[in-house]
Amino acid sequence: MSLILKQPYVKVFREINGIEQKYIENVYYLYLYETKIVSPYKTYKLKDVFDVSYRKTSSNKYGTLYLHTNEGVFPFQVHSSPELFIQSVKQLQQY
Repeated sequence: MSLILKQPYVKVFREINGIEQKYIENVYYLYLYETKIVSPYKTYKLKDVFDVSYRKTSSNKYGTLYLHTNEGVFPFQVHSSPELFIQSVKQLQQY
């Protein structure tokens, strides 16, 4: 099974050292295959994904990509529009 597309997303962690507070941004990827979407933490079968949507945030620094599945909705923060990823998922689901 070959990789079709990968979508970067970020997780922001807050670190506190004494009185100093830092925000650390780590980049991860969602990997789209013919029958599944794989994140570093979970694998989602495409047959269990009902919808994929995207919403910009008011700050315009991040947007949120949502995977709507039979186990709930999973949000992923992204820096840019994941339109190609969303189109690719929906195209695969038609088959």
